[in-house]
This record gives sequence, C-alpha cells and structure tokens, in this order.
Amino acid sequence: MFSVIIPTRDRPSKFAVALDSVLAQRSVQFEVIVVNDGSGPEQAAAYREIEGLADSRVSLLSLPSRPRGHGPAFARNVGAEKAKNPYLAFLDDDDSWTDAGHLARAAQSIEISGSDTIDLLLSNQTPFAGDVALAEPVWIERLTEIVSQDGVPNEPTGTIAVTLDQLLRCGGFCHLNTMIVRRTLYQSVGGMDETIRWEEDRDLYLRLLDRARQILYDPTIVARHNIPDPGAKSSASTTVEVLEKRLFQLSIMDKAALFAEHPSLRAYGRRHKGFTLKKIAEELAEAGRPRDAAWYAWQALAASPTLKWAGYTAALACKGLAGPK
Repeated sequence: MFSVIIPTRDRPSKFAVALDSVLAQRSVQFEVIVVNDGSGPEQAAAYREIEGLADSRVSLLSLPSRPRGHGPAFARNVGAEKAKNPYLAFLDDDDSWTDAGHLARAAQSIEISGSDTIDLLLSNQTPFAGDVALAEPVWIERLTEIVSQDGVPNEPTGTIAVTLDQLLRCGGFCHLNTMIVRRTLYQSVGGMDETIRWEEDRDLYLRLLDRARQILYDPTIVARHNIPDPGAKSSASTTVEVLEKRLFQLSIMDKAALFAEHPSLRAYGRRHKGFTLKKIAEELAEAGRPRDAAWYAWQALAASPTLKWAGYTAALACKGLAGPK
C-alpha cells in the first residue's frame, strides 16, 4: 500500500538511523525509495555499505552531484515518480519514525474508512533540540484540542475525520515526516514545487488541503524531528539565509492567496503574507536598513492593517528619511 521516500545528501550515518526506523515497521507491506541527491565521493562508501545491508524493499536512486544539490523537493518528486504503490509517505534523512505500527495503523484506517476517498492521513511528531524534547506546539498538535471542542467522534481505528478549516485553525502545518498522501493526489497538484528550498513541505501541504476529498488525523506521535543546528551546512534548511527564507515564504503565501480554490485558504495566504512582510521589515530594521524596512513595513500594513503596526511603520519611515538607506 505504501511507498516511503527518503531523500538524503552527505549524511549517511543519520540516514542509516532513518532507514532502520522505516524498516522496523510491522505487519504491513511497503517499499522504500531512497534518493541520494548527489552526495560527495567521500560519502560513497558509507552509502554503498548501508545499501548492501538493506533488504529487497529498498531501492536507491542517485542524482548527479551539484554544489547545492537538486533540493529536497526535486529529490522527493523523483522518488514519487518511481513509486509503485497508491500512498506516499516521507521521512527526512536526519529524522526517524518512533512508532513501529505507524504504517499498519494507517493501512487499517484507510481500509475501514474507505480507500476510495481517503486522500490524506496526518499524525504528530516530537521536535528535539539536541537531546531535549520541546513541549510547545509546533505543527498540528492543537488539532486534538480543536476536534474535541468541535465534538468530532473518533473512527474505529482511533483516527478522526477532520476538515480544512479545523486544520487551518491549528496555526501550524503537518510536517512531511507524519503525512501520508494518496499518490494520485500528489500527482494532481504537481508534486512539490522544486523552486522552493525552504518550507517546501508547507507549500505542498496547503495545495494538498485545497484538493483533498477526505482527511484523517491520527493523534499518535509517530516520529522524532531533529531541529537542524543553525551552524550545520549539511541541512537544506540551514544553508538558506534568513531573508531568502522569507522570500520563499512570500511565494508560498502568494500562491495560496491567488490560486487556492477554498476561500479560507486564500484568506490564510493573505494573512500569513502580512505576517511574513512584518518579519522582513523587523529583520531589516535590526540589520540597520531603515529605508528598506519601511518599504516592507508599508506593504505589511496594506496586507494586515493594525494601529500598532501603522505606528511602527511611521516610525521606520521617519528613521529612514533621517538615516542611511
């Protein structure tokens, strides 16, 4: 039923842990597609050793080497093209699944609920900064509380049928480690946007929500997410500068605001675009660029007007006129 896609680049030891956590899944058939995004020659022997130890469920695809790689979105799309099964699951190569029954429970939920209509299955994970687990909500943890308040009943398998609006109320988005998507839905939205190098999973998530017919939520924690070390250059998310990340966020929100079919998703895009513009203005102000900060602050004011922000924008404009560009 499942094709599990793991993109990897230049970190074979972490990848080995991720792969083992997938192969530990019980009572369900699946394939694993590993996409090596041009790892350096010094890592080749380690990857060959891991591949040699893996069983027949694992296939390895290698992409040509590029200075920054092809990107995780490109690598995952390559894996999805090679997938043979009706549902796609994903895992980052520096993370791991912690629940050996994750895929089996998902298969049961699909079969009981009706395999012709279930397009998305979403779960939770625990973020770790080093060896310290973070307790505050990061992704869709608040969904359990939201569906409880709404009086939504659990399915026989413990999963819950959820709506687009309930998911948008969470504030966050579902990480790819804990998302299972019907392959035909993934294909119908064009897969991942390969031009986005940061929060490309958020972009995919919003586009999938816009098209999904039925979504199931499993409150179980099924994965461990290791927050990238800001000083490590081996992670795609840490090789992109802060302002460049903001530009990717703007692109994601513009796409939602312009192209989403659901009005609530378009409103989400507009609202979060305003938030992103505010962050850019604040970061430019901190960097000593008041005129640039004021320009983005005015855009943020137009997108998300408040009296407090209007005052901040006016102060930036005055500072920009008086100081350096």
